[in-house]
Amino acid sequence: MSDKERGRALLELDARTLAGAADPREPVLKILDSDRRRVWWWSAITIAFWIAALLMVLWMLVALGLLMPFEAHLRDPAQAASASMTPEMRADAELKAHIMSRMITLGITLSIGVLALAAGSTVFLVLASRRATLRQINASLLEISAQLKQLRGK
Repeated sequence: MSDKERGRALLELDARTLAGAADPREPVLKILDSDRRRVWWWSAITIAFWIAALLMVLWMLVALGLLMPFEAHLRDPAQAASASMTPEMRADAELKAHIMSRMITLGITLSIGVLALAAGSTVFLVLASRRATLRQINASLLEISAQLKQLRGK
């Protein structure tokens, strides 16, 4: 049952429909339970994306924090000589530093993608929560309406 069908089913319920059911609240409870599960899953997905994004950003910051001093060390000929690096070793280390900087650039790009997924899942969580809240309000109003009809009938 799609989201629109669930909402339509809840709106089409009335006291007469509920009076014919064995448990008049069963259809409403099924719809609300489905909403509760949907909100829970969106919450879990959103939290997972935000944690992944946070870890990726921290990882990139640490990688940059390690790469920048290494590159500075390679750029200074006096430090390279004191580390007893041959020109071939220095060229190889510069190549590795260059490759590492490209990998960090790719990691930053992926971090931005994960941040976008986290933001998108947050939007879907808010929408699912809003729909669930509106359906809970509709269910409460339906119950109040049924109670008022019973009071008028007495």
